[in-house]
Amino acid sequence: MSARIATLAFAVGLLLVGLLTRPVPISGTALLDFEAYYAAGATWQYHGDPYGRDVWRTERTIPTVDGTHDEFLPFVGPPFGLPLWAALARLDWHWASTLWGGAMAVAFGVIALGSLRIANERIDAIDAGAVLAMAAGFGPLTSGVALGQAAVVSCAAIVLTPLALRRRSAFGAAATALVAALQPNLAIVLAARAGSRRAAIAFALALALALGGSALALAGSGGLGRYLEVLRAHAASERFIAIQTTSAAVARGFGASPETAGLCALGIALVTFAVLAVQCASRRYAPDDRLALACAALPLTLPFAHEHDFTIAFLPIVLLLRRARGTAWVVGAIAGAAIAVDWLGLAQRPGGVLETVLLTTGVTMALACLAREPLRPFHFVPLLVPAAVAVAGAFVFAHPLPTWPGSLPANFHVPPGLDAAQAWRAEQLASGVGGLDARWALLRALSLGGCALLWCVASTALLSSRTQATRSEPASTALRRQQATSPSA
Repeated sequence: MSARIATLAFAVGLLLVGLLTRPVPISGTALLDFEAYYAAGATWQYHGDPYGRDVWRTERTIPTVDGTHDEFLPFVGPPFGLPLWAALARLDWHWASTLWGGAMAVAFGVIALGSLRIANERIDAIDAGAVLAMAAGFGPLTSGVALGQAAVVSCAAIVLTPLALRRRSAFGAAATALVAALQPNLAIVLAARAGSRRAAIAFALALALALGGSALALAGSGGLGRYLEVLRAHAASERFIAIQTTSAAVARGFGASPETAGLCALGIALVTFAVLAVQCASRRYAPDDRLALACAALPLTLPFAHEHDFTIAFLPIVLLLRRARGTAWVVGAIAGAAIAVDWLGLAQRPGGVLETVLLTTGVTMALACLAREPLRPFHFVPLLVPAAVAVAGAFVFAHPLPTWPGSLPANFHVPPGLDAAQAWRAEQLASGVGGLDARWALLRALSLGGCALLWCVASTALLSSRTQATRSEPASTALRRQQATSPSA
């Protein structure tokens, strides 16, 4: 126990020092992405087009936005969320952003402690401290919190959904699934948890509310068909730019043609979905473990993904760290540490290499504290990851990735005839984010590679852990476990 306490204290110290060495923020407001939600809600209130360039009328009035040039940030969230954003837009920006910042803090805690609870663990102080320390240095999560991203709230709701189902609350699970759908590309993992009748009812209710609410929100504005066209247009406009961490964008960054990159991504997605379908149909995995597998594999399939979307991997990392042993634990921890690195941010902030190394080292030490067995030297093998961060930082130091909106030319303006997706692409190209560079592609490939490795290890470790646990239990305990994971649960 003393070794774990000392390791955790060291991890917290590294994280604090890392935060103190944080360089000056790149640009923009602290909740940069919340600007689009807030502006879309205000635009929807006065019957403007929340999916068009009308939102710039509100965005440019936000105190931290530079209104002397165009830095329009489009809104692509689902329509059923517009009443929520409209309610926040009724408040002054200061109070709305403060309230949403509070929601970010709550979501942060839910993701960390809820993931540990799903591992069927009694949460003690050391475990809680370790998982919170891990979350504090987990790049995708902290970047999402800093941006005010709905992806963080969505991931928190995904974590709460199986906990609601454990309490046999179909309505509670429906509510959390609906909140998860604020980021639809992440919420689809809940399909892996739909093996019981109660879960199926909850998800069907959430889907009906999302579709019905979206239809009502867009009544007279083209309905759901219009929204699908918005998604298609924005996915096309961002498909290969550097802020996309997808298989297609990485392949294109390495020099593949657009056609080859697209075929590569399609092949990876089809294989991943096929294997996941087999895993989700198998009774050899517990329902929550199937959800964890889907969370680990999801980034490999997405046609549209930013760094903060990798927060979805936090749950399977925690489950694996609590279930695996020996080599499986080491490999899983290396994968988790690799996913925890904000590789894209490292490319954008070469001056933040020291911060990233310290945070990654702190995360790695926190991972060791989550092991269920006494600490051994092999638990610190994942310290190879912060060493790799230092090497990568030197590698990209002379080739920083430009940022939006900080790299936009002074007095930049988008031609008035462009739609929202075209205007957004023009801004990305003008800022330099649309450039192709194998160095940037390699960094993003590390995030995807971490997810692939995590999924592979979890596919065997979660299966074996469940089988071994069942074999070692008394008959009465094994019967209760079987009843808890039956389709009625």
